[in-house]
Amino acid sequence: MAQERSKLLSLLPRLVGLGVLGFIVWLLLSTLLMPLVSASATRAILNAPVILLTTPIDGVVSSLAVKPGVTFSQGQKIAVVENPRANQETLLTLQTRRLTLEQQLSSSASQAEHDQRYYEELEKTSQRYQAAFHTRQLYTQKALKAENSAASARLIDAQETVERNLELFVQGAVSGAVVASSKAQLASLQGAAESVRSQLRITDGDVSAANKQVYLDPDQLRMFDLSAQMTTLKLSLENQARNRVTYQQELDNLNQLIETEQNRVRMMAGYDVVAYSPGTVQELLAPQGTLVQAGSTLLRATDCAQSYVIAVFPERMASKIDRDSVLTVKIRGLDQPLKASVVQLLSSASDIRANTYSVPFPYAEQNSVYVVGTFAADLTDSQRAMTCNPGLWASAEVSRP
Repeated sequence: MAQERSKLLSLLPRLVGLGVLGFIVWLLLSTLLMPLVSASATRAILNAPVILLTTPIDGVVSSLAVKPGVTFSQGQKIAVVENPRANQETLLTLQTRRLTLEQQLSSSASQAEHDQRYYEELEKTSQRYQAAFHTRQLYTQKALKAENSAASARLIDAQETVERNLELFVQGAVSGAVVASSKAQLASLQGAAESVRSQLRITDGDVSAANKQVYLDPDQLRMFDLSAQMTTLKLSLENQARNRVTYQQELDNLNQLIETEQNRVRMMAGYDVVAYSPGTVQELLAPQGTLVQAGSTLLRATDCAQSYVIAVFPERMASKIDRDSVLTVKIRGLDQPLKASVVQLLSSASDIRANTYSVPFPYAEQNSVYVVGTFAADLTDSQRAMTCNPGLWASAEVSRP
């Protein structure tokens, strides 16, 4: 027994040495040889597009309709950010300007109504003056015409008298003094007739000018003043009408601006944050009651319908992977591996748009390649739920044809 025990003890160091040697050989094979023949990724991680819901205004998160793990749809109201102290200076300025315009418009309309009544009264007075003046001129014209007719008749009689006296003077029936007297009377009548004709022509000219509202007689100055006032009032009424049109146009534009500004103030006072894409809440960065600034992120979410795997493959695998390759992905918690179609190959981290991913890409050795693969659209709910775990480590390998 003692000899057998001593023999076993002597064999123990040899067995330990053989075990250590075997471990070293296995380690060498697994680190040097296996990577040369293996089609597996050195590391792989689940990822998905990130959804960041932000607020465009300062305020307090007054209500929040979701919590971590809850799925929301596109267009759904996620939160309400209230800011009762929203800037209303622009709105007050616009409303003040509108009040001023309304006062100017009302004042212009009242002034126009007053001027219109005054114009109508002046027009009636002018018409009465013009009618009276026209009547007087017509009577004067009629009288001058009658006087002209009488003067013409007297002139004819005087002419006949001169001719008759000349015949009698030749016959010696009258003296030369009678002939001279008749000629003097004829000359006087001719001057009087010419004076009447001149007055008649002047009167005709005054009547014609008055019909055209041109006043030449000093007695017509009242009518001229009335006409001048009517012209001034008419121009003023036309100018007021143009001003009212301008005021109304500006007021209409101002009302539109005020409506737009009121909508902006209402939105700024209580802004509804709406989801621009469907997703699942991963993290709440601003719970209800949080004071936030404009541009702050309220929550981070993930679009589980577009989840994918990010795998890092060594350089030697780069030539064996293309857009038609398929990855076999094993996820802890699933009994069966999943297939993922390669959609993108990235040579370095600089090609990554990190802000579009839920979690950072895994570390990659020099000359390694990033492979992005998407899962099939017909996954079961449990499979889709397991793939929607950004940051969860997995294993991936290129499927053999």
